[in-house]
Amino acid sequence: MTALLGAPPLLRYRNLIWNFAQRDLKARFKGTAMGWAWSLLLPLATLLTYTLAGHYLFRFHAPPFGNGRSGNFAVWLFCGLTAWGIFANGLNTAIGSLLASGPLLQKIYFPAYAPVLGALVGVAIQSLIEVGLVLVVLAAFGNVGLTWALVPFWLLIFFTFVAALSLPLSIANVYFRDLAHFVAVSLQLLIYATPIIYPDTQITNQTMHRLIMSNPLSQFVVLFRDLVYGLSPGDLTSWAYIIAWTLALVVVSVVVYTRFSGDLSERV
Repeated sequence: MTALLGAPPLLRYRNLIWNFAQRDLKARFKGTAMGWAWSLLLPLATLLTYTLAGHYLFRFHAPPFGNGRSGNFAVWLFCGLTAWGIFANGLNTAIGSLLASGPLLQKIYFPAYAPVLGALVGVAIQSLIEVGLVLVVLAAFGNVGLTWALVPFWLLIFFTFVAALSLPLSIANVYFRDLAHFVAVSLQLLIYATPIIYPDTQITNQTMHRLIMSNPLSQFVVLFRDLVYGLSPGDLTSWAYIIAWTLALVVVSVVVYTRFSGDLSERV
């Protein structure tokens, strides 16, 4: 990707990207009494809230486990929220990373993608812990299958998708400072346009079902659940869909970076 941008190879800046990641990880819970425990407590609190609302208030029911056992709504929801967290945390963290690195960018040169990717590396580390916790919970239910071997491939596509979306948005946020707030509000709405707290099979209106499933995030979430919860490799069309979206966003990211990254140091 960086070769297309005319920038030095990405590997040349791997140490800088890792330094940005470390800075973000250290600052995330700095000064809090519980520190990194919040990285697990916050998702668990969200899981509890949506479990009470989805299962006990709206009466949503989870499909059976892939091993044939009766479904568990909290576990099923945990899978969806983990996938959603990768996207929402990545986007929220990365979009302000360029502005946060503004003073440094004004003093020395480094590619504008470095702080963005650094922020996403930090999110990726936390997300991998959460995915590992999901797999531990599923293993406790005896729900383990060969389809778990496809999870790293899914993660690679998803992290690329999030990175390719985050880079142009972080650049746009330098020019339009309200964008980060707009994205935060949009994410609160988008979570309900993605089948996370409800199964897509319970959408009876065909037009609405097609509309929701056309959302690439819906395909990512459904595929992740298929792999780890349903023990199914997922639909080939869904894999093709998320790969196509990811490649399209990479192209957009390259174009935006090439066009607007040159004078960022003067605007941050």
